[in-house]
Amino acid sequence: MSDQRKIIIIGGGILGCSAAYALSKQPNCQITLFESNTLAAATTSYAAALLTRARQKTVIADLVRETFTAIEELDQLLGQKLPYNPVGSLHLGSEPESRQQVEQMAQIAAQQNLRVDWLSSHQVMELCPWLDLPEDTLAALLPDDGFIDPYQLAIAYAQGAKTLTRQPESSSSLEIHQNCRVEKILQQGDKVMGIELANGEQVFADVVIDAAGPWSTMLARQVGINLAMAPVRSHYWITEALDSVPKDSPMVTLPDARAYARPEVGHLLFGLRDYHPIYASPDKLPQDLAGFSFGQDEQGWEALEDGYEALSRFFPGLNQTGIEHYISSISSYTPDGAPLIGFLKDSQGKMLLEGFIAMTGCSGGGIGMSGGMGRLVSELALGQQAYTDLTPLAIERFGAIDPLDENFQRQCALARCGKRSG
Repeated sequence: MSDQRKIIIIGGGILGCSAAYALSKQPNCQITLFESNTLAAATTSYAAALLTRARQKTVIADLVRETFTAIEELDQLLGQKLPYNPVGSLHLGSEPESRQQVEQMAQIAAQQNLRVDWLSSHQVMELCPWLDLPEDTLAALLPDDGFIDPYQLAIAYAQGAKTLTRQPESSSSLEIHQNCRVEKILQQGDKVMGIELANGEQVFADVVIDAAGPWSTMLARQVGINLAMAPVRSHYWITEALDSVPKDSPMVTLPDARAYARPEVGHLLFGLRDYHPIYASPDKLPQDLAGFSFGQDEQGWEALEDGYEALSRFFPGLNQTGIEHYISSISSYTPDGAPLIGFLKDSQGKMLLEGFIAMTGCSGGGIGMSGGMGRLVSELALGQQAYTDLTPLAIERFGAIDPLDENFQRQCALARCGKRSG
């Protein structure tokens, strides 16, 4: 198998696993994945994992569509249903700006041939008894949306890749190394040659895919690439068990309260956008996030206080509801909220560094985009035509930036503060 294309994937979160899955469907690939901990143990497992199909940017809609396709494929390949919950998503607006946002979302959905059901406030409150809505609230239900367990989806990608490469007709191979940290990316001139592990072992490859999540930045800087993203706090709360939250009630987006919510086995999971940006510098991240703190509002009480009044207008029961869990983690945000995918190129489209592909900067949407991102990097790694327009995802699209500059990090964090969708 000397003619196999050798491909290294750094990172065993949902992106690295999706890349392995997509590459395993290709011929003549020798795929090696290195994860410094265990698969999906870092940021992936903490995601709220909302899967919404209608997206303002066409390229993001394309990425998400591939994820739904991958879920269907994995169900068949692995012979069991993934824990996908097709509960639909409700988009609600009671103020002029939010009503306009709901109308725009419905228009986008219609353009993408997605079903939209218009509901009255009364119908919404029957579906979600925890809600209390003004009579004139604009409510659009997209019934084809849902949510999934992010850890189980990541593991399914890895299991799917193993299954495919073990089939007798497969000309590709896969090795997954856990508890195996990549220390360095090896470079010779304008070409990446492989990686060096923490134990000093060197592994050579034709292509290295940097899918290391918030650690991608410091790896890429070793080969002269400044990735335009920053580690930003993402968080949500889970209430005590509530009879007013049916297990099959829809996900809810409440732009008037800068909030989203979904059922969580009889509990309510809800997230609030920060009014004040909280972020870290990528060079200050530990290798293990256990016990990591951004250094402020560590338990999320300030954020909850900031958003409490607006949310309690729609969720009056919040005043009497206990909070059982607070989940805080890191999302890698870019200034425009779109991921970073591809080779580094100049303004004329010429590749500046051969053999290095970035796959990161998901801005809170990595679970939903994972299938599409995996397919894209597999096509790039093999020199194939990309199935969607890569221009809005180009890693050089922000020009010269310094990811270690605090002003830039703040700019990325403000992108999350300004987000109004789930």
